[in-house]
Amino acid sequence: MRIKITCDIGEGISLPINYNYFLASAIYSFLKESDPEYAHFLHQDGYELENRHFKLFTFSQLMAKRREIRGDQIYFRSPLTWYVSSSQEQFLANFAAALMQNGLLQVERHRLQVQDVEVLRQPRFGPQMTFRCLSPITMSTKRERADQLVTHYCLPDDPQFSELVRQNLIRKYEAVYQHPPQEQSFAMTFDQGYINKRKERVTRLVDFKGTKIRGVLAPFHVIGSPELIHIGYTCGFGDKNSMGFGMVELLRKNL
Repeated sequence: MRIKITCDIGEGISLPINYNYFLASAIYSFLKESDPEYAHFLHQDGYELENRHFKLFTFSQLMAKRREIRGDQIYFRSPLTWYVSSSQEQFLANFAAALMQNGLLQVERHRLQVQDVEVLRQPRFGPQMTFRCLSPITMSTKRERADQLVTHYCLPDDPQFSELVRQNLIRKYEAVYQHPPQEQSFAMTFDQGYINKRKERVTRLVDFKGTKIRGVLAPFHVIGSPELIHIGYTCGFGDKNSMGFGMVELLRKNL
């Protein structure tokens, strides 16, 4: 389930390029207004599975027809569109209720007037689908470097990328439904033609409150369990979804 939020920005606003933290903070602020106990649970613990914690929500980048990047700032000159998605009805119900009641979205120093909040219909999920990114997909793992384990962010050509995403989706599924999916097959491949045209511009380095996170922004094709594809669509593909990574929209459903 996901919602689409449209905000008026008057004559325009500017934000730091690394604005993910401000959006995540806005989400928790609205949750705290609507249901403080649930907001505390989600922020501190989340949904636990085998000592791993999942927030089970994700959000998109801010979108506008007119925008421009200058240095470390991004200038928006037309109304903003923002998507928030979760598998948990309690999350979206609390968030949407507080958002509509408040009528304002605080992003950094800006208080934006909310024009519309729309609940979007979900697509039908099949065994082969193609998506485009609404926020970068990041998939991290630990690798040894100079005799130390360090965080490694997979790139599109990393042979482990698809399998790590599959394992992550299975864990999210179990966190949501409290049992493993019947069908656990899943594979993803990024659009190589798109990558060849864009070259190095398919990755983005995001600073989230001092943590540098590298993600991929490229269309990709998935094949496998519709249940796992559904989890990726609602909760986000890859990891660090609650920091604004891994949100997608359907490009096409393949027969």
